[in-house]
Amino acid sequence: MTDDRRLIEDYLPIEEISAEASSEPRTKGHISTLHLWRARRPLVACRAAVFGALIPQSQFHSSEGIPGKDKELGRANARTFVKELCKYPAPALAVQKASRLILEAHARRLSEVAGRAISESDIIAGRAPRPRVLDMFAGGGAIPLEAARLGCETYAIELNPVAYLIELCTVTFPQEFGTTLADDVESWGRKVLDAVERDVSDLFGHSPKKPKLTAGQKNLAYATSGREIKDENLSIVAYYWTRTAPGVRHL
Repeated sequence: MTDDRRLIEDYLPIEEISAEASSEPRTKGHISTLHLWRARRPLVACRAAVFGALIPQSQFHSSEGIPGKDKELGRANARTFVKELCKYPAPALAVQKASRLILEAHARRLSEVAGRAISESDIIAGRAPRPRVLDMFAGGGAIPLEAARLGCETYAIELNPVAYLIELCTVTFPQEFGTTLADDVESWGRKVLDAVERDVSDLFGHSPKKPKLTAGQKNLAYATSGREIKDENLSIVAYYWTRTAPGVRHL
């Protein structure tokens, strides 16, 4: 068999991936806004890990085979491509190319195991299996999401019921119900919010008008109400209270 050493075992541009991951915006459209998960992984870092684990390091080697230069050129090529792939939002052309490279590598491996030629077209047509990715501790679902984005057959295991629900909403439901799911959820969510506001708004007060709101205050108000809040009175979304008890003197 050919050298099957994975790209992630040889080289990944960690500095560039880290810089992109640290600046990944957690704004509307990012899965982090679905539910605050305490161990949320950056999507771009998970994309790099999945891609690097499924691609042999020889995938980027120069076809010229220059002695002593092949590995250096291969790493340079990998660095250029992975930097382009690991951006947010995911660049469509780079994701398509990454998926094709993964399927090509998988087809070669299947051909060696089966002893017959298996092509990328066979995999796409369902005549051969897609690469399978298993995340044993899936948490908020970042790895399964990125594996599915790259065209893999993805499996996730998670015991926490909250995380399990997040994974269903992140990975399973969008594939099952299509691109209109987000609009449907937003539409029905708006109906529920409007109905609740209509029925109970008289029971809750509003904070008095304040000076211009900060960006953080506006983001918090949008996250809780689903509406863009201008510099007006704000609805009270939570109340805190305390109870005091007289101390007891022990003799």
